[in-house]
Amino acid sequence: MGPALAQGPILLRGQVVDAETRQPIPNAQVGVAGNRIGTSTNDEGRFALSIPAALQGERLEVALLGYRKYTQVLPPLPAPELRIALRISPAALGEVQVTGSVLGIVREAIARIPRNYPTRPTQLTGFYRESDNDPAGQPRYLAEGLVLAFKESYLRRTAEGEIQIKQSRKVDLRRDRTPIRIDWAGGPFIAHMGDFVHRRSQFIDPAHFKDYDYRLAPGSTFQDRPVYVITFGPKGGNRRAAFEGRMYIDQDSYAFLGAEWHYTPAGLNRGARDIADSRRLRVAYQPYAGRWHLKTVWWQTEATLPVGPPLKFFGEFLTTAIDTAQTPRPGYIERAQYHDVFLRNTVAYDSAFWRGHTTLLPPAALQKRLFDQQRQQQADSLFKPTEASTDPQEKKLSAFDRFLKRFSYGTHLGAWPLTVPAAGLTVAYAPVGYGLQVQRTASVRAQDLTVVTQFEYQYALTRELAVSLATQRLYRQFKGDGWEVGLSYQRNLMPHHRPLYGRAGLGYLRQTVGLPLGTFDNPDAGLRVAGTHLGADELSARIQTVNDVLRPSLGVGLELSHRFELVADASYLIPISSKTQLQLDEESGFFLFRSSATVDLPAADVDLRVNDQPTTRLPWQQQHWLLTLGLRYRVR
Repeated sequence: MGPALAQGPILLRGQVVDAETRQPIPNAQVGVAGNRIGTSTNDEGRFALSIPAALQGERLEVALLGYRKYTQVLPPLPAPELRIALRISPAALGEVQVTGSVLGIVREAIARIPRNYPTRPTQLTGFYRESDNDPAGQPRYLAEGLVLAFKESYLRRTAEGEIQIKQSRKVDLRRDRTPIRIDWAGGPFIAHMGDFVHRRSQFIDPAHFKDYDYRLAPGSTFQDRPVYVITFGPKGGNRRAAFEGRMYIDQDSYAFLGAEWHYTPAGLNRGARDIADSRRLRVAYQPYAGRWHLKTVWWQTEATLPVGPPLKFFGEFLTTAIDTAQTPRPGYIERAQYHDVFLRNTVAYDSAFWRGHTTLLPPAALQKRLFDQQRQQQADSLFKPTEASTDPQEKKLSAFDRFLKRFSYGTHLGAWPLTVPAAGLTVAYAPVGYGLQVQRTASVRAQDLTVVTQFEYQYALTRELAVSLATQRLYRQFKGDGWEVGLSYQRNLMPHHRPLYGRAGLGYLRQTVGLPLGTFDNPDAGLRVAGTHLGADELSARIQTVNDVLRPSLGVGLELSHRFELVADASYLIPISSKTQLQLDEESGFFLFRSSATVDLPAADVDLRVNDQPTTRLPWQQQHWLLTLGLRYRVR
């Protein structure tokens, strides 16, 4: 009897993990010698198998439906714990009926999205409600409405979509003199942003499986259907996983029936503009015409801002009708936009529509389908039936809100019309009775383009007429600031489509065009220039022209969104007056107390030469045509 036969069974230990995620795989089948002996892995993916001496030269096999079979010759025993990595088998996934791998269940559900969800555009009619509650749970405002959500095919991964508001009513319980009012924007779009299947949220994105820990949780039904209840959360020490929660996957069809989750600290910190302290969602789907469609989205966000009270936003969308026909999409005018505030939507209150509805969901069974029953009771109390023909809860805008609704601002970029030939320039200034000596020779380069930027504030007097105040600045070799006051008229040329405005305006403008001459020491603490005291140790100088002009303009404006408008204008500058000046500025001392002074030319103590010839005119000349392109922002 040889040495091998004299040995007894030896224990082989190992762990089976997913090759991609390195997550342990439970219930994998481990066998030796064509499964003459075998076992299965535990919840941690580990196994222990006693190997008889007669089989110690055979092959080890590890198999699990959805993964490629793994085989190797048994290592010499005894041996350290084996670590076996199984790779996914896409072909096998399509045949999965019941899999022991939790991640395999999720993979199969993702693979069956084209089979389980709409592959053509659909339209959801739904009830939407939102509120912002105070710390005691009482609503600061409540708004609800009938909305249409237009969804693209689920074959396309997207969190975007169109929303149309058909009916609306609202009650604002905040005091008229509340100093700071924060309104939530984009609320109805939770019908798209909360659809985790359509957007392939991070926790069902294979690229992020390595960041999450998936586990099978207790529970077997969801909406009276047998399901796999799978929890997900960041792996230990992982800072990339944005969500933590649980999802429900149908055991027969492998469809995602719903999920509930919250954002992790990593998820809240991901967006540079995300001010939320917490965010929670609950989402469910429903079957219709052989496919699963979005049923409801419940969204809660809490935030503490640097100013104002803490905020607690609730939004809920509930589908009440599904249209799978190829319905036409709403035009630009009918579509809501993500940055619109639902509380300020302009859909007219329809008393005939609302008179018979405590909510949009008169059947009690539909009312109970809302996740948030507490807010349902609040809505029943606040929206009492009324016979009035106007919305009794509609609050008049405060004076500040009315101002913001008319206020806009914007920035413009243009080519300032200036003829600039090459020239040599010499400036000398020696004020009588002082020791200051300013003498500088400079070269003026020929220049075809002088850049000007303008920042404009505008206040609408009527829907079409507005007053404006603007500041502007020149760049490149010339420096100079300017200002403008004006009156403008704007008319929508396409009232039934995306607005295209015809624009006309008239402004009074003053612009300085200056050439810097450098800095100079000031030996006179009591220096006075043109009546202004300049006592700083260091002064800077520049020679400049100051032009006053009238600026009639014509242009067009294209609305990019409800907030932004792209504008282009052509202006003709009509000169009113022009003068040449030497300007001195203090460069030392506290900046808020620095002074400036100008000397109008001609002046006895200023010698100006261009190309060695005495003159009082600078070589650059103001021209007439000004072209600008700008972007305007409406605050409300």
